[in-house]
Amino acid sequence: MSEKLLTIEFEELHSCKSIKGKQFVFIVKDGKEKKYKVIDTKEKLSEYSLNMMNYLEKELGLLVICKCNNISGSFRNVIFLEEFKVDYCCNPQIDDFLYLNFQQCHFFQKIELMGGNYQEVIINNSSFQNDFFTRGSEFGSLFCTNNRFEKDMIVMNCTIEKSNTNTSKFDGNLFFDEVNILNDFTLDKIKVNNKFNFTDCRFSGVSKFNKLEIENGGELNFSHCSFYKMSEINFDIILGKLSIYKTNFTDKCYLEYEQLENKKYKPLINKSDFKKTKWNFFNVADIYKSNGKTEQYLETFYYFKKYERLERKSNHTWRISLLDYLIEITTKYYTSWKRILLSMGVIITIFFLLYCSFPNLLIYKDNPISSKSLFVIVSEMVKNSNLDIACLISKFGNTLYFTIITFTTVGYGDITPLNWMKAVASLESLLGIFFTSSFVVTLSRKFLG
Repeated sequence: MSEKLLTIEFEELHSCKSIKGKQFVFIVKDGKEKKYKVIDTKEKLSEYSLNMMNYLEKELGLLVICKCNNISGSFRNVIFLEEFKVDYCCNPQIDDFLYLNFQQCHFFQKIELMGGNYQEVIINNSSFQNDFFTRGSEFGSLFCTNNRFEKDMIVMNCTIEKSNTNTSKFDGNLFFDEVNILNDFTLDKIKVNNKFNFTDCRFSGVSKFNKLEIENGGELNFSHCSFYKMSEINFDIILGKLSIYKTNFTDKCYLEYEQLENKKYKPLINKSDFKKTKWNFFNVADIYKSNGKTEQYLETFYYFKKYERLERKSNHTWRISLLDYLIEITTKYYTSWKRILLSMGVIITIFFLLYCSFPNLLIYKDNPISSKSLFVIVSEMVKNSNLDIACLISKFGNTLYFTIITFTTVGYGDITPLNWMKAVASLESLLGIFFTSSFVVTLSRKFLG
């Protein structure tokens, strides 16, 4: 009579101590029961890699309970309870050209690839409960599809011929540090829950970061990277952050603008780091400018100048900061013709009210426009119920006329200021020159590029 096989829940595998000595076990995952062969030595695992099809025909999975050191090959429907490690640096006798193919595999412990030349690494429909770490390795191709990384994936000091990662979820962080990608690189339909950091990376081929879902708490970060060919960055969802710091795009970069614009560029803003935010907007503005996105360029350039000012303010350079602030609120750093037009209207109104208050200092046909304030005259007329509309139109009209011709520096000379009002009129003329030229420049920049 055959021995009844041990049945174990998938979640209890790592804590189950009764597996040792068993040849086969049943594992229940997602309500389905499947038979697995227990592998407890490296030699048995190597034998499986050579005869994988026999196991697949028998619909047998593999449960590996030993450490896997310096093994390469194809693995399908395998559960690794212990560490998987290839250390080419300490064991150069490993094959010069390594190959790894994981299909429907699950790793309870970390996987480490230290050095070595991999012709191909393929990871599909697999999950990692611990870190995936590789350093000093060379990959002919690195393909990952429909995987889940519950902890960090770290790629350091590596060279990759081409890479394609799609339809995968990262609960942990993704770190690419000093990685050289020689050809195409693709991240497609990836869910980002933590940090995706690309630091000192070189992208020599076409690069696509496509349909990314950056959740709350997630961040896509490029720092000191170089893109030598066309690159594309777009999102299905962006609730987290995007950071582009001191990164160079030699060729065109097509950056998602609709979602960033709808969110008023909040994903680019780090309120605790003005320097980082400044560089974000500098790079994004440069990208939009190269793509002919004039409105988006002007808006992001404004934010770049704004956070440059805030950075200076945080460094206590108050004089420069105050001047920048005045230019910001009146012109949006020469990026908004509407803001400049509004500022012109406000300035004209202020000077008009000032001239109305002192019309005795404005001479028209050898006589003051009025001997007392026009507002006092209106008040007296209302009080006496004797409104002289023609008189008011004449006096207010002449004052408004003087205000406008002074602001536009036309200056026909039919109305002249006296005493200190000359200084006021001169100031208005200077402001008129500044804002009129700013308006023309900003308007032409918007519509003529």
